[in-house]
Amino acid sequence: MKKFFRICLFLLPIAARGVVCQMPDSSFLDMADFTGAKAFYERGIYGQNVNVANLELNVPDTDSDIYTIFLKDANYSTYWPKETSERVGIHQNQTLSVMAGYNPSFDNQEVSTGLAHKANYTAAQVGENTILLSQDKIIISSYETFFSNGTDVISSSWKDSSQKGYMAGAILDSFARKSPSTVFIAAASNDGLDGVGNVSSPYKNMNVISVGALDESTYFKTIAPSSSYGPNDFYNPVSGEITKSVVSAVDIAAPGTVYTVKSDETFGNQSGTSFAAPIVSSVATLMISYSKSQGMSADSRDARLIKAILLNSASKPQSWDNGSKKVNSVSVNGVSYDGVLSTSEALDFHSGAGILNAEQALAEYDNFGKTSFIGEVGKGNSAFYYFDATGGEATLSATLCWFVGSSVESVEYDGDGMISSINAQDSYFANLDLRLWLSNSDGESELVAQSVSDYNNVEHLFLTLEDSGRYALEVYFDDMVYGDVQTETFALAWNLAQVPEPAQVSIWLSLLAASFAIFVRARNRSDKV
Repeated sequence: MKKFFRICLFLLPIAARGVVCQMPDSSFLDMADFTGAKAFYERGIYGQNVNVANLELNVPDTDSDIYTIFLKDANYSTYWPKETSERVGIHQNQTLSVMAGYNPSFDNQEVSTGLAHKANYTAAQVGENTILLSQDKIIISSYETFFSNGTDVISSSWKDSSQKGYMAGAILDSFARKSPSTVFIAAASNDGLDGVGNVSSPYKNMNVISVGALDESTYFKTIAPSSSYGPNDFYNPVSGEITKSVVSAVDIAAPGTVYTVKSDETFGNQSGTSFAAPIVSSVATLMISYSKSQGMSADSRDARLIKAILLNSASKPQSWDNGSKKVNSVSVNGVSYDGVLSTSEALDFHSGAGILNAEQALAEYDNFGKTSFIGEVGKGNSAFYYFDATGGEATLSATLCWFVGSSVESVEYDGDGMISSINAQDSYFANLDLRLWLSNSDGESELVAQSVSDYNNVEHLFLTLEDSGRYALEVYFDDMVYGDVQTETFALAWNLAQVPEPAQVSIWLSLLAASFAIFVRARNRSDKV
C-alpha cells in the first residue's frame, strides 16, 4: 500500500507537507517521501559520518539573518580562499539548506530539515562574482582542496560560461579520476530555453553526475523548459579538437523547485537545476552513509559505482527516449545479428537515465556484489555477467559507468588568473560498450541489445525481455577515443523488474481513479472554506 501511495503522490497533486519544496497549489510536498529518501530514514540513515562540500560562487552580501533560518542548527562550517572576501551568499545558503538544513524551532519541521542533515558539511566559496569573471586559478585551487582532503561528496550549483570552460572541465575531470572516493554532482544549468548543448555543470566536464530539473507545473513529471539539455560538444584535451553535438550531458533529473528564503527576504518557491543537484547530492550522501554503517567495502563508495546505481534505479518519464531502436545487420566478431535494440546516445538528452528514485537506489545498493560491481577490462577484451530471466515478465535496466582518463600535468594562467593553456598529453579516454546476449536452445548466443555511444562515459540499456533464458551482460573495451591505456576500471549495475500482470494494472488504475476522486472532493470542500 505504501508503494501505491507513492505512485499516487507522483501522479496526482495530493496535498502533503514536506521538505524544502512547495507545490503550485501552495501545499507542501514531502520531498523525502517523494524522492524515496525516507527509505534510508527507516533504517536510521540521515547522512552520518559523511563529509560533504557545497562549492559555490559568491553572490551579493546581506546583513540579514533570515537567509540562515533553515541552517540555524545545521552541522556546517565555512571556507573561503584567502584571495576572496569572507562572506557567504544567499544562493549558497539556499542550496546548502536542501542538504543540511536543520532548525528545530521553525514552525514546519519538514520544511526546515535537510534531506541528509546529519552529514558533516562545508559551505565553501570558491570564487567571487565581480565585474570581471572570477579567477580560474582560485576556483581550480578550491576544487583541488576538496578533491584531496577526504571529502565524500562535492555538490555545485553554478556555471561558467567562458570559452575556457573545456580546459577547466579537463582539470576537474583529472581531480575526479585521481579521487574516485569523491562523488562529484553538479547542476546542468538553466539555459534550456537557449536551445541544445548548453549544459555547463559547472564546467563542461564528464567525470560528474550532471543533474537536470523537473518542472513543478507538471508535479515533477516532466523536465523544466529552462533546464539545460544535450547533446553537448566533445572536447579532446590532447589535441584540443571539438566534436559537435555528441555528448549526452545530462545524467539524471530531480525536482527543481524548493521552498526557501528569496532575495527579497520573503519565503517562497525558487526554481532551477541549482536545487535539483543538492537533492541528488543528498541521496548520494545517504548511500555513502549507509555503506559505512553496514561495513560495506570501499568499492561500494566509488564514485563510478554510486553513479551507476543512481542512474540505473532512476524512473523513466513518459517522454524518455535514448534513441534505442531495432536495427538489422549488427556485426560482432564477424557475425551479423538482426533485430538488435541499439542506441548510440546512451541517455535521454533531457533527463539522462530518468527521474531520481532513492528508494529503488537503496534496493539496488543492497545487492552490491550481486548485481553491481567495480570491474576491470583489458583493451579488446570483454567481461561477462550472467543472469536468468523469464521473458515477457521482466524489464531490464543496466548501466555502465567509467572515468574519462583526464590527466592534467600543468596549467598556465594569464595575468588575470584565467586559464591560458593546459598540458594534458597523458590523458586518455577508453571506449567501452555494453551488450546484452541470450543463449538460444542450440547453445549459441544471440545479440539482443547494445549501448554503443562513442563519446560518452556512460552506457545504458532499458528494455522488456521478450524471451526466457540465460542472459549475459557484456562490457567490451572496444578501442580508444584518444590516448592509450591497456585496462579500464568500470562500474556496472543492473536490475530486473517484474512487469505487472494486466489484472494488477487494472487494480492500480482503479485505485488511482478513486484517489483522484477523493482528492477532488477534499479540494472542493477546502475551496469553500
